[in-house]
Amino acid sequence: MDAFPKLIADALHHEWGSTLSSRKIVSRITNANERAVKNWFEARNGPSGDNLVELMRHSDAVLDAMLSAAGRQTHLRTLKLDAVERQIRELLALIEQERGTPGLH
Repeated sequence: MDAFPKLIADALHHEWGSTLSSRKIVSRITNANERAVKNWFEARNGPSGDNLVELMRHSDAVLDAMLSAAGRQTHLRTLKLDAVERQIRELLALIEQERGTPGLH
């Protein structure tokens, strides 16, 4: 079994599960044939470049897998920290609104 198809299959299963409906969702996202998507989920082969870009656009698991495979874990950590920071700022803004106390950020 080739490493790339296995990497993609694992990420797809993590993000969308293993149901028939998950394959249909991925098929719609990528505009790929359902048979091709089934092969991705079963690690028989991997998506083409265009389909891979669409998957990375819609799936954090696929994006994480690709960045890790490319040895870009630092970039991956930065993306995750940025996302957490954004969520914390949103929570602080909600707390500020609720309490009516400006200047918590």
